[in-house]
Amino acid sequence: MDRRRLTLVRAGADTGYRRIGSGYLIAPRLVLTARHVVEEHPGAAWPRIDVRVGHPQDDTRRCAAQVCWTHPDGRDVALLLLDESVEAPGAVRWGRPVGNDPLPYDALGFPAATTGDGQYRVEHLRGELPVLGGGSGDQDRYVLDQGPAPEADSRSGGRAWSGASGSAVFCRDHLVGVVIHDDEAFRNRRLHACPARAFVDDPGFADVLERHGDGRPRLRQVGTDLERYLIAARLAATEHPYPGVVPGTMPPLSHVYVRQQVVSRNSPAEERTGNAALRASVLLPAAPPRPADEVLTGDGVCLVVGGPGGGKSSLLRTRLTHGAAQWLDGTADPGPAPVLVPAAALVGTPLSRALAGTVNAQLHRYGLTSPLPDTFFEDRPAPGHGWLVLVDGLDEITSVSGREDVLRTVAHAGDQYAFVVATRPVREAEQGILDPQVPCYELEPFRTDELERVASGWFRALDVTEPEQTAQQFLGTLHAMGLIVLARVPLMMSMLCQLRAKAPAEPPPRGRGDLYRGFVDLLHERQYAAGAVEQARAALRQYGSDAEAGAERTVQNLRPILADLAHRLLFADEHEGRAVLDVVQDHECAERPTAVPERRWREFLESVLSGTGLLIRRSDDLVFTHQTFLEYFAARHVTDEEERLRVVFRETFLRSARPPRRLGKRWTPPQYDPFGGFLLDITPDDHPLKTEFLTWMTSGRAGAEGPQFLIKQAQSGTWLPAVVVKDCMSLLSQFARDRSLEAFARLQVAALLSTADKAAGAEALREIAADPTAWAYARALAASVFAELDPAERPARFLGDLAPDTTGGVKSSHQVKAALALTETDPATAVRRLHALAHDADALSSERMQAVLVLNMLDKPGRAELLRTLAADTTLGIGQRITVAWLLHDADHDTATALHAKIALDPATKAAHRMEAAQWLSRIDPQRARTVLDELIDDTTLGRRRRRQVAELLIMTRHKNAD
Repeated sequence: MDRRRLTLVRAGADTGYRRIGSGYLIAPRLVLTARHVVEEHPGAAWPRIDVRVGHPQDDTRRCAAQVCWTHPDGRDVALLLLDESVEAPGAVRWGRPVGNDPLPYDALGFPAATTGDGQYRVEHLRGELPVLGGGSGDQDRYVLDQGPAPEADSRSGGRAWSGASGSAVFCRDHLVGVVIHDDEAFRNRRLHACPARAFVDDPGFADVLERHGDGRPRLRQVGTDLERYLIAARLAATEHPYPGVVPGTMPPLSHVYVRQQVVSRNSPAEERTGNAALRASVLLPAAPPRPADEVLTGDGVCLVVGGPGGGKSSLLRTRLTHGAAQWLDGTADPGPAPVLVPAAALVGTPLSRALAGTVNAQLHRYGLTSPLPDTFFEDRPAPGHGWLVLVDGLDEITSVSGREDVLRTVAHAGDQYAFVVATRPVREAEQGILDPQVPCYELEPFRTDELERVASGWFRALDVTEPEQTAQQFLGTLHAMGLIVLARVPLMMSMLCQLRAKAPAEPPPRGRGDLYRGFVDLLHERQYAAGAVEQARAALRQYGSDAEAGAERTVQNLRPILADLAHRLLFADEHEGRAVLDVVQDHECAERPTAVPERRWREFLESVLSGTGLLIRRSDDLVFTHQTFLEYFAARHVTDEEERLRVVFRETFLRSARPPRRLGKRWTPPQYDPFGGFLLDITPDDHPLKTEFLTWMTSGRAGAEGPQFLIKQAQSGTWLPAVVVKDCMSLLSQFARDRSLEAFARLQVAALLSTADKAAGAEALREIAADPTAWAYARALAASVFAELDPAERPARFLGDLAPDTTGGVKSSHQVKAALALTETDPATAVRRLHALAHDADALSSERMQAVLVLNMLDKPGRAELLRTLAADTTLGIGQRITVAWLLHDADHDTATALHAKIALDPATKAAHRMEAAQWLSRIDPQRARTVLDELIDDTTLGRRRRRQVAELLIMTRHKNAD
C-alpha cells in the first residue's frame, strides 16, 4: 500500500458534488474505486468527476476523470480514466487470500465520520480479513473486521463509513479488494469489500490495464504456507547475527552490511585431476575476487569457507533476505526459494523434516504462528523452482561422523534442492563425500578501503555523534595500535565499534583476547544494569529464601558457569548430545534448590543464560551466539585454574618442547585453531610457561616453524609483545636468506614475511628467484609471487633460463610453472612450450597433464585438437586420459563419451579406472551410460563390490534419465 496512490473521489453535477468516496491509483491514468461513488444511477455516470491523488500530508494532484470501465455483472467496482498522468513509483500487485487463517489487512480512505470543517481526513483502516467468510456470486465479499466504528451522526447522514467506499484493501502488500459498503446487519459497524478475484479476470478490465497500465493483472495467492514462511524468514534474516551490548540497539543487518567478496579456492579442472596432476593451486593464475551474491545463485552445491567471525552467517542471511524478497515481490523468475538451517539440525534427521522443524522453532516469534507441516519442504515451492538450502556452521558439529552425515545429506538430496554450505576449513569437506565438481569459495575479509564505511555505518546505527569523523579517528587509532587486522574480520569489527560507542573513554583492546574480555564485560554490565539479581530473586521468591539465594548465586557466577559449559561442549565427549541446560546444572553454582520444581528451574536458567546476550535458542536447544564465544570461554575456563592451565598449555604448545637439553628437537607447531589463539592470548604475560614458550620460539631453536607460527597467530589477532614480533620478523628474514635450507622452505618463509613486511618479503623472494642454485620449482613460484608484489618487475628476467631447458636439468613440472610465469610477457612462447611438453611421451603423465590443464585455459582455439590427440595417445596414463576425455566433452561430446565407454568396458583396465570412466560418463551422457552400466552389471571381470557400485550408479542414472 502506497500512500502516494491514495485518491479522494468526488462526483456530481455542475451544481455541486453529490458523492464522496475513496480510490487508489493503479496506473498513471487509472483509479480503482467503487461503482456507486461515480454513478448517479446504474449505468449512468455523474457528469462531473474530480479526483485528488496523494495523501493530504503530502503533495497532491487534482485531475478530472471519467468512468472507463464498470463490471459487466453489476459488481460495485469501476475504473476512472484521468485526464492527466500522475506518476507513482513501483507497480500494483494483485492478490487472492487463501488458506484458513485470518489475514491482517490495511486500507486508506476518507470516511465521513472523520470529516470536519470541510476537510477530508484520512482513516487508516486495519484489522483482520477472515479468508473463509463471504458467499458466492454477488455475495462473494470479504468481511473486514474493522473493530468499533464511530457512531453515525448528522455529518455522515447516519452512515459512519460513508466516504470509505472505493478504498483499496491490501493484505501483505497485495491489493485484494475494494471497500463497497458497510454492513447494515451489524448496525453499519463493519465493512464489506469486493474481492479482486471477482473483477481482475474480466476481459474489459484486463484490456484497460493493458492499454493504460502495466499490462494484464496477475493474481497471486496471499496467505499460503510458502508466503507465511517467506515473510517470517525475511523478517528474521534482517536481524544482525552478532550479539549487542545494549538491548535493542543492534542495527538491521542491511544497515552495516558490506557486499562480500569470495575467491575460488579451486577450479573444477584442478579437482577432477586428483592428487597426481595438479596439487598446487599456485600453478594456475589466482582467480580475482568476485561478489558473493554473483556466485551463490543456487545452482547445485557449493562450499563457502571462511575464518572465525568472517561473515559467513551474515552472508547467508543476506542471501536469504534477497531470495525471499524476490518471491514476495513477485519477480518474474525469483530463482530457488531460500531456507536457512544450522548444520547441526541435519544430523540424523531426514532433510525435509529437519528443515520444517528448524523453521517452525526459529520463526515462531517472527510471525510463523501456525507451524508448517513436516512435508512442507519435500515438494518444490512452485513448478520449475527448487529450494536453496543455506547450511550454516558445518564446523560447529564437533564429531567427524556428524559432519560427514551432513555432507552425505547434501550430496544425495533430490534435485529439488540446491545447497550453500558455510564452514570454517574442515577436512571432511575435502575428502570426496561431495562431488569433485562442487565449487569451493573462500570468503574474503573486509578490504582496508571498506573499513571507514563499515565503521561509520555502525556508529550511525548506534547514534554516535559525527559518525564519519568518529570512524576516521577510530580507524587511525586501530592503525596505530596494529589492530587493523582485527577490524577486517566482520565479527571483530562489530565488537570494536560497539565497544567504542558504549565505552568511548576506554582504550582500544590490545588484541583479540582483550577484545572479547571487554565485550563480555559490557554484556555482563548490561545484564546487571537491567536488575538481573533482583529479577532472579523475584522469579523464585515464592519458593522460599533458599530458592532466592540459589537464584542469586547463579546470576553472580554466570561467567564461570559459561566457561565450564563452553569447555565441556568443546572438549568433553561424554556431553555430546546432552541439552545445554542439563550440562549447566552440573555446575555447583547452578544446582536446583530443592524447593524449586525442575521445570521452573530450567525456565529460570534459560532466562538468565539468554539474558547474557551470549546464548540464544536454536531449534530445541540453547547455543552460543557465535562459535568464537564458546572457544573464548573454553580458554577462560583453562586459565581460571593454575593446575589446569599448566596441563593444557603444555599439551597445546609445549608437547614437543622439554627442558633445555631437549629444545634442539624439531618442533611441529599445532594447527591453528581459535581456542589455541585465545589460550595463548589470555594466559598472563608473566606466566612462566608462556615466557618459556615465547623465548624458545624466538630463539631460533624451533626452526623457521617457530616464528612462522607466532606471526600467523599475530595476524589472526592474538596479542604478542612487540619485542616478540620484532624477533620473529628478524628470524624470518634470516631463514628466507639461509641457502642451507631447502628453497621451497625459504619460499614459504619469504611469502609469509611479505604479508607482514612487504619490502623485506619482496627482497627475499627476489633473491630466491634469482638464485641459480635454488630448486627451479621454487624459483618459478618465487618469481610469480614477487611479480604480484612488485608489478614493475617482470618474472621473465628470472625464468628465461627455466622454460627452454631441454637437457633434463629442469623437471617438466618446473617448466610448466616457468612457462606459466612467462605468459605475462611472452604468451605465444609459453603456449608453444606447453604444447611441446603435453606431447612429450618421455615426460611423466602427471607432468604432461599439468601442461594440458594450463593450455585448456590459455589456448582456447587449440584446446579441442590437443585434447582429441591426447585422448587417443596410449603413452598417456589411463587416469590422465579419463581426465582429458572429461575436458573434451563440451568441445567434442561424441569422442569424449566414446572414450569413457571404451575404458569402462575394457576388462584389461584396472577396475578403479573403469568405474571412474563410468561415473564421468553418467554425468555427461546418462543415456549412453545406462547402456554401458547394463553391460557392466553382468561383467564377471569386475569384483562383487564393484558390481554393487555399478548397480547403485545405474539407479542414479535411471533417475537422471527420468528427469
